[in-house]
Amino acid sequence: MRDLAFVSPLLFVSAILASPVSAAPACGPLNLIASLDIVPVSGGRPGVAATIADKPVTLLVDTGSPLSMLTRQMTRDLNLPVGPARTTGGRARIEVRNIAGQRSGEQTRLPSITLGRLRQEGVYFFIDPTDRPKGPGSFDGIVGADMLTNVDADFDFGGQKLNLVSQDHCDGKVVYWTAPALAVIPFRLDKGGHIAFPLQLDGKRVNAILDTGAYSTMLNLNTARRTFDVDTDSPDVEKIGELQGGFAATVYRRQFKTITFNGVIVSNPAIDLLPDMVSLPAKPNTSAGSLIHDTDSDLPDVILGMNVLSKLHLYIAYKEAKLYVTAAGPPPESSSPGQPAQ
Repeated sequence: MRDLAFVSPLLFVSAILASPVSAAPACGPLNLIASLDIVPVSGGRPGVAATIADKPVTLLVDTGSPLSMLTRQMTRDLNLPVGPARTTGGRARIEVRNIAGQRSGEQTRLPSITLGRLRQEGVYFFIDPTDRPKGPGSFDGIVGADMLTNVDADFDFGGQKLNLVSQDHCDGKVVYWTAPALAVIPFRLDKGGHIAFPLQLDGKRVNAILDTGAYSTMLNLNTARRTFDVDTDSPDVEKIGELQGGFAATVYRRQFKTITFNGVIVSNPAIDLLPDMVSLPAKPNTSAGSLIHDTDSDLPDVILGMNVLSKLHLYIAYKEAKLYVTAAGPPPESSSPGQPAQ
């Protein structure tokens, strides 16, 4: 979206993390805020159980969504008022748009939201522009980057746990589990709030973003042709469908050999090949998960989705701006990120 200015109306965790003044050390061990069971939602993406206004809901945890959102149906079920999105500092009013062209520039104020031991009142959520029918694998809203960046997010896909950890700990002292290989990867947040970093695909460097809201891993088709000599007419390339939304484009799929995170390797990933839609005449945006990218945001070569991420144990240290990555392992018998934060 052009003229898109992301604000952070949600200070969900900041109040909870506040503590009385004390002679605390400069840094300390990991302090667990909440440990949540991962509930798979559509496409195998990570959802968690929560309550909004004391009503049970399921929320998708989406690192690729800059904003937290609630479905319009859930606002009706909860009888929540909906109004235009707030603006701050004279910025343009925010609008979100999905790949089908559906738009929303509205917000709602939640009476309360509870995730595990965390409870906050008066939090603002955007209205999800996507029509999401209820059914198996459905979810009622999205926890986006505006909430996640206030904590460390520990995705233990082997143990099916999402641990929310206080950022008040010693830098680099976060890996509480054992694994044969560890990758520590610096990242940056791009203009859309996405976690951006380089990785190796079949031995060649590409720029990637991490998106737990994406079903599959995607590669820009122009990059596929230019860097990997992909021929869409080759027998190893499969046509899997058409991308719709005010335009039409063919989507392909090809199996690559390896994705490498500084020594941690995922073998034989199947990757969808999407056209560079920013270069099309109508200039529609591309979607990583639930939201359309801003056209002024950095455009990645690769969007890492759940078919790859589910094979990893992924600790996102937002304050450090580092990813700690190992292969996913079985649930640990006793190790955990630390004691619950008060």
